[in-house]
Formats: sequence, C-alpha cells, structure tokens
Amino acid sequence: MPRRNCTKDSGPPAISGAPLIDSDLLGWRDLRLTEWQGVAPQEAYEKELSRHLIVVHATPHSVRVYERAEGFRAEALARLGDVNVLSAGEEAFCRWDQPLSFVRLEIPPAFLKTVAARIEHPQSGRLQVIHAFHARDGKMLQIIRWLADELRHGGLGGKLYSDSLTDLLALHLLRHYTGPPAGRAPIGPSALTRKEITRAIEYFNANLDQMISLNDVADAARMSPSHFPRLFRRSTGLSPHQFLIRLRVTRAKELLLAGSQGIAEIAAEVGFADQSHLTRHFKRLVGTTPKKFRSR
Repeated sequence: MPRRNCTKDSGPPAISGAPLIDSDLLGWRDLRLTEWQGVAPQEAYEKELSRHLIVVHATPHSVRVYERAEGFRAEALARLGDVNVLSAGEEAFCRWDQPLSFVRLEIPPAFLKTVAARIEHPQSGRLQVIHAFHARDGKMLQIIRWLADELRHGGLGGKLYSDSLTDLLALHLLRHYTGPPAGRAPIGPSALTRKEITRAIEYFNANLDQMISLNDVADAARMSPSHFPRLFRRSTGLSPHQFLIRLRVTRAKELLLAGSQGIAEIAAEVGFADQSHLTRHFKRLVGTTPKKFRSR
C-alpha cells in the first residue's frame, strides 16, 4: 500500500514527495489521514503494518496495480473509489506503472479495540480485521470524504466533529470488516456452495507451502476472482487470506506436536516467510508461541 519505496538491499525510504494533506498537522490522535496525488510509478512495501490500513484509490482513470499481502497476490485495475483494507501486522506491497492518487487512513489497533469494547463487540478481546482488495463500499467512501473535507478546511467543525467521524469509521470497520463470533458464520443466498468451498479448502491444503494467489484459489473453486473473496467471506466468516492463515497455523500445531522438525522448518513447510512470521500469527490465534506450545 503506497507509502514507501523498497529495494532488496536497503531499508525502504519514504515515498518521494509529500501528501497534499496530513491530519498530523491538526493533531488527530485516533486516526491518521493523508491524501496523495499523482505519485510517481514505483514499488511500495511495508513488512509489517503497525496500524490497520485503509487505502482509497483516487486516480480518475483506472490504473493497473500489482498487490500482495500475507500470502496473496493479485494484479488488477484499480478504479476510482476502490477500497483496500489491511490489518495491523500484515505485510503490504503495491507496484504501479502510472501516476497514482490515493487517500490513506491509518487506525491504531488500540483505538479500534476501545471502540469495540464500548459497543460490546463480540470479538473485542481478540479483534480481527479482515482484509479486502478493490471493495466497493459507498458508506465508507462517504465517511472518508467527510473526514478529508474536514481536514482540508483546517478542522473547522472542531474536535467533536472529527472525533464523531472517526468513531463512525471505526464502527463501520467493526461491522463490515471483522470476523463474526465463533459458530455464527453468515451464509446468504449468494454465498458459495459447499462444493465450491470444499474445492477452495482442498486447494489451500494442497498448497500450504506455496505463495497462493487469489486467482489460483478462485480458479480452483471455479469462481470469478472478482466475486470469490466476497462470497467466500460471506460463506465462512473469514477472508480467503485469513482462512489460509488459520489452516497454516493448524498444520503447524500438528507438526509441532509430532516433534520431528525444528520451528523454522515447520514455518517453511506450512508457507510462512520465516519463523518470526509463524510465531506472530501462531501467538495471535493460539495465545502462545510455537516453542511454548510444543513444550506443554
């Protein structure tokens, strides 16, 4: 997600130029909003997002982008108004070959958890933001437009107004981009069939050690890549990415209990980039580290 350039041999420097607007100038604490225009073609990479991230594509015409996040990759046209959502802790990569405009919002996990607790969200204790790419979300766009307008006018509406909009965005994120309580996965009339879900899960299990693209798993399920993520989430309560992470962690648990391989070997066998990548997701989902889990 565009903010940094990246090379193999050096740390990623800041993106060239500066945003048109930046909420840091107004001292907004619970959200950072920056707006970028005509950013030169480049690669942008963040190994591990420190905050939940929302990116809204704002280029008037479609721009081809290559995007990657935690085991998924896709090349597609980014259209005006497309929304990307990524969770804190995820890897984020984007490459584009034409000038790109976008709005970027960063939300501290602690703030989202505070709002979740305030409304007694069923997952407030272990909140999980589900990522999405090229979503069409009119309500989110409207809230972001209000926030951007408020920023452009120098905070004319006052702190109460900007805080209210920030809370509204957090509530929308909690309602539409977090997993449901255990045992309550919503299944609607336009959800995937059991056969399509089975095909996707079988493909995941057969390729845990591979870099799985969205197109690959959609093809395995015999679905269009443009519709598959939404229908998969509606059917299982999780994005394809998060479902894959859970499968990888489950397989890692089995291998840890078998006791014949080192943790780094297990990380590679189940498709994590390295041991620390496995440990981060393992601890988030299981509540302990692989090492401690094995020694129980």
